[in-house]
Amino acid sequence: MYFSSHLSAGVFLGTVAKNSPLALALGLSSHALLDMVPHHDYNNVLPAILDISAGLLALQTFRTTNPEIATSIFWGAFGATIPDLEVAIKYLCPFVSIKSLYPSHTGKLRHPQRKFPQGVLVQVLTIASFFALSIIL
Repeated sequence: MYFSSHLSAGVFLGTVAKNSPLALALGLSSHALLDMVPHHDYNNVLPAILDISAGLLALQTFRTTNPEIATSIFWGAFGATIPDLEVAIKYLCPFVSIKSLYPSHTGKLRHPQRKFPQGVLVQVLTIASFFALSIIL
């Protein structure tokens, strides 16, 4: 899944949880669940940079407009996105040898892929749904 897909789920979970430790745990769990949904992943760095930038801007917007739960929103988003750090390190630093730890990155959980445009549509619907739910709540 794209960064923004995971982030949108984490923002939603932080909004609902209103509790930082719970939001972190739910965010970490949501990463695995979303990785099991058939989706498209980045093919190169430019879309990743654009997606991460847009996602961080959205995160800041949600935190600013919800100051009373800004911390739980952050921890939900952090938990939901941090597992992909190991993927980013492997991609950006191929000379660094690190072993994947997160279950959907090791093959212990399904991580099905879909080609463009179906896999991208899944991402767009995921992002829109979780951000819309975060606004409504």
